[in-house]
Amino acid sequence: MAIHILGICGTFMGGIALLAREAGIEVTGSDENVYPPMSTMLESQGVDIQQGFKAEHLNDDDDAIVVGNVMSRGKPVIEHILNKNLSYTSGPRWLYENILHDKWPVVAVVGAVTTQE
Repeated sequence: MAIHILGICGTFMGGIALLAREAGIEVTGSDENVYPPMSTMLESQGVDIQQGFKAEHLNDDDDAIVVGNVMSRGKPVIEHILNKNLSYTSGPRWLYENILHDKWPVVAVVGAVTTQE
């Protein structure tokens, strides 16, 4: 599987990239603002990052394009995705479908709670 993440240097999308790499997925991405520490952390994990949002950054073999909140209609790469009917998804949806789908949350409280009659 291969994914391309638009807005990869954001905290959430960068985290998704690292989780995907951990799961053995090939990850590429692009962002307007590519700088450390996120860029160096991603590159150290084998993630190819490209500066700017260009349609040429997308690969024909991408199984999915994960679109960050920084993206909106009117940007050439988004219009390219829509015009070519390419498969795209949001970060939260990709995270659920590919990483969290079989996980259950465990919630606990800190402190003692007592009841009296």
